[in-house]
Amino acid sequence: MKRPSLLIAHPWMGRGGSEATAMWTLEALVDDHDLTFVTAAPLGPGDWDSLNRAYGTRVDPSRLRVVKAPALPGVNGPRRLAHLQVRYFERTCRRLAPGFDLCLSAYNPIWFGRPAIQLVGDFSFSEEMRRRLHVAGSEPIRHRDSLLRRAYLHLGRLIEGEKPPLREWGDLVLANSAWASRQLEEGFRLPTPPVLHPPVPLPSAPAGAVRDPLAFVALGRIAPEKEIERLIDILARVRAAGYPVTLTLIGNADESEYSRGIAALAARVGDWISLPGFLHLEEKQRVLASHTFALHACRIEAFGIAVAEMAATGCLPIVPAEGGAGEIVPFPELQYTGEDEAAAKILALLRDPARVADLAARMPAQVVRFRPGRFVERLRAHVLDCLRGEPGTVHEAFQENLPAPH
Repeated sequence: MKRPSLLIAHPWMGRGGSEATAMWTLEALVDDHDLTFVTAAPLGPGDWDSLNRAYGTRVDPSRLRVVKAPALPGVNGPRRLAHLQVRYFERTCRRLAPGFDLCLSAYNPIWFGRPAIQLVGDFSFSEEMRRRLHVAGSEPIRHRDSLLRRAYLHLGRLIEGEKPPLREWGDLVLANSAWASRQLEEGFRLPTPPVLHPPVPLPSAPAGAVRDPLAFVALGRIAPEKEIERLIDILARVRAAGYPVTLTLIGNADESEYSRGIAALAARVGDWISLPGFLHLEEKQRVLASHTFALHACRIEAFGIAVAEMAATGCLPIVPAEGGAGEIVPFPELQYTGEDEAAAKILALLRDPARVADLAARMPAQVVRFRPGRFVERLRAHVLDCLRGEPGTVHEAFQENLPAPH
């Protein structure tokens, strides 16, 4: 019996949360389907080894067909001319799509022109949503309205060509959190999209791990939307109150102006900030196990794989009340709405070690539902439903549509 053919797409395999979803998608589906994976990133054997190490997968590229999509001239990474490159990538996907039984985008909606599953990771694909979700004036300068920005977006529309609104595609759109599902419903007029939480490798801290009670860690790309400068500002306030906290920034830093600016800021404020760069799973686990607290700043994070990773390893995450991170960290004393409140809540925790220990002990149980095995199980069921012509079938055994209990 011929196996169903699936086209899996990801615009550019860097080192972030959406890449974890792409790798676990491939692992979930390769046994039962003929997979073709299309991306604009050049992937050699060493890259696949690195991706498997980063996300805890065992994807064997010899078991699938890998198609290298063309990149725009001068584009050599996921951050350069990202809007234009994604539009250009979408044209390649639409050209390939007719040869497959089903298509799946592992990172945000792609108009394939035929039945598809769309895994929504964030709202970077929509300029309207970007403006709606950002607090006025809080978006990076390069994203603010200007003649140059309007020309850039217009060029993207010319590249992608005509396509219907997302609500008319007839695809199965899967949100990565209840918060993201609400945004899709309100912003795109979609019937409440089902939630498929992304896969989060959940390594426990090594036995006997010794944690620095004043050590904070942040995990994620060094990119404007992660609002790294807010982390530094918050902890600078805590230090000014007499607590010599430290900050370790784990994440891929490119040669962008923003990454260079964060490195310069860290050097300027003092040696209490370290930037080890991108770490593979084992290295990351070791570093996280030596820190007591985690700190996150992105206010429009649709989910926050990094937050779940830090919580799973026993760190105590302090996160924005906005966005999807609050579903991972459901304790009000660990959520904040501004720098002043964040600093005040951190100071309260530092003065109450017993409460810190209690919350840290409860945190791993909050993230068990994000384990990769559950993602694999649910994704396989959704793919099977779509191939049967029954997209969106509700499986009573799956409870991911429910937010974490408070």
